[in-house]
Amino acid sequence: MTKYKICIIGAGKLAYSLASALEKADYDIQCVISRKLDSAKALAKKFSIPVYSNSQKKIPDEVNVYFLTVPDGEIKQTADTLSRIKKDFSDSICIHFSGVENISVLRSLQKKGCATGSLHIIRPFPSKSIVDIKNSPASIETEDKLSKLFLDKLCRKLKLNPHKISSDEKVFHHLAAVHSSNFLVGNLFNAFSLISSKSNKSKNILRKTTQSALDNVFNLSPAQALSGPIDRGDIYTIKKHISELDRWIKSSGKSHLILLRKSYIIQSLSLLEAAKSKYGKLNENHLKIERFLKNKLY
Repeated sequence: MTKYKICIIGAGKLAYSLASALEKADYDIQCVISRKLDSAKALAKKFSIPVYSNSQKKIPDEVNVYFLTVPDGEIKQTADTLSRIKKDFSDSICIHFSGVENISVLRSLQKKGCATGSLHIIRPFPSKSIVDIKNSPASIETEDKLSKLFLDKLCRKLKLNPHKISSDEKVFHHLAAVHSSNFLVGNLFNAFSLISSKSNKSKNILRKTTQSALDNVFNLSPAQALSGPIDRGDIYTIKKHISELDRWIKSSGKSHLILLRKSYIIQSLSLLEAAKSKYGKLNENHLKIERFLKNKLY
């Protein structure tokens, strides 16, 4: 059985949680590489990794698995640099962890005989504080048998919930995650700001309605979970919201409120699509809201 010896290239937020999970699963991490030597040293020290450097030329010869945890836009360049190292890659595996890029960015390593794949662990990594990735969904993308077998085993040992995707699907899975996670955070940021100017109890006020909405979405469906003024075709309330936002923008001069107003309109139009899915078509009140919102948007 092949003994995998791992090099992590990139010492950012994901690398800390990944290294922690690998350590617990008894994987052998031999090396950390980062553009900033201090970053490589910090990660190596935390997990007792023997080699660290800011140069790929310092990667030990025995390393046969490369985990690229660099930012998405740096993966191709990192892989290209790695491919130029004087090394036989025919028994090696390179995996990147981007949610946006597919494995085509590892083509230079493929040409050297390296097995390649990508693993997108679908959960937030907001800081270098370690988060437990166990039971997280994970998208697997491979083109060869070796990387598929490796990633299947890796997911089992790290207790991830994997699913196979094609290269063409990759970016849309990430877009879905952005909508369900990052945009949710942005919406709650706006929601908190609308209350916090007059109260410090925004968490307590919004926690129940937020959790109830999430429960309904996953117990029913997004369309069936729809409620509120868009669902009931309440154009009076929609107009009142816009009017109050306009008044607040005018009196306060706060530029972020203009973005909040535009976000309200765009998301309300999206909710009309959910209403159409829920009821089969938009009723006359829905159509009035649609015309009003489009007029306010443009």
